[in-house]
Amino acid sequence: MDAAQWDERYRASAGGVWAAEPPAVVREITASLRPGTAIDVATGDGRTALWLAARGWTTTGVDFSTEALALAAARPGGDAVTWVRGDVTTWEPVASVDLVVSCYLHLPDSAAAVARMAEWVAPGGVLVVVGHDVDNIAAGGHGPADPAILYTPALLRGAVDERFHIARCSQLTRSPADAELRGGHAAHAVDTLLHAVRVR
Repeated sequence: MDAAQWDERYRASAGGVWAAEPPAVVREITASLRPGTAIDVATGDGRTALWLAARGWTTTGVDFSTEALALAAARPGGDAVTWVRGDVTTWEPVASVDLVVSCYLHLPDSAAAVARMAEWVAPGGVLVVVGHDVDNIAAGGHGPADPAILYTPALLRGAVDERFHIARCSQLTRSPADAELRGGHAAHAVDTLLHAVRVR
């Protein structure tokens, strides 16, 4: 979907598309970190950026959908986040940050997008990427059905170089209690997680 299609989806949504909080694994990882500067890539209607800002992070939420950013900015706490219209394939931050998070961003060349995001992480900082695994199709979980844009642990592991220590890169099963959509979904989903720390 392009930016115009996403704008239409957000315009048609009642109060937003996504769940109120980030995925549980993102909350778990980031809750253990000392707050600093953060970028939430493909922020959508802002759930991860707002969650981080409420916990003391100086957060920038980036998305190419104007409608998504308007919804995000209007939410409680929205004035605590810097909202930026940008495309991950071309946008660059003005400085590296302590944390880069991306939730469910799927592109024709996801490995290249993750590699770009990794460049934004300062030494000592953390990269967290979570998205639908290719096995999610067979599992019947919510999400895209095109295997060409879905994740595998090998794809995400290969997107970062020797400057990063991979703390975790694996499949995980997400229950309906940790739904991606605001309205929830009934089936379990199979995701891939990358948690990497830049060591130099």
